[in-house]
Amino acid sequence: MRYIFIFLLTIFFANANEAVFDDVKKTLAQMESGNKTNAVNSRGFLGKYQLGAMSLIEADFVKLENYRALTYTIKTETRAAKVMWKDGYSLIKFLDEDRNWLIPGGKQAFLSSDELQDMAMDRILRKNAKRLQNAGIDLSNPKKAKALLMSAHLGGVKSTIALAKNGTDYKDEYGTSIKKYYQVGKNSQNGIIKFEN
Repeated sequence: MRYIFIFLLTIFFANANEAVFDDVKKTLAQMESGNKTNAVNSRGFLGKYQLGAMSLIEADFVKLENYRALTYTIKTETRAAKVMWKDGYSLIKFLDEDRNWLIPGGKQAFLSSDELQDMAMDRILRKNAKRLQNAGIDLSNPKKAKALLMSAHLGGVKSTIALAKNGTDYKDEYGTSIKKYYQVGKNSQNGIIKFEN
């Protein structure tokens, strides 16, 4: 009887996690690109979720060794490690080259496939959730889990841990605050975005 209870509890939490992941994906797709699969922003982030090189590496879509060969990091006032490109490269140029991808057809295949983009985002969300939990962050509350996973999408897991533990804010190069993503995640439902006034 005890094993049946544990099994049912495992299924319940797996389904709860899937509902959280689905809502985060819907919200991010709407917020980042208006749900446009072929969207590319001015800095080169791709698809409906606006994924950059590191996210695509996390999803096993882009080659880490190629990225490392063409980048280095510097410390700034706001970041412990800001990525800089070598040899005239940029995110746009890097992702334009098929040789840097692990999927056939590279960037064009990715931009034309809803399925590939959802697969990438699923992998990223699962890894981020595991990292947050390993850092002692409780994700059992679905609203809090959505808020933190949204934050991790913008600022990464380390910034999200800092936000969860001591309220530290982070802003991307466009000036967008991780706290904005947290609030949107906390208030979204079924991909419907609600901004607090």
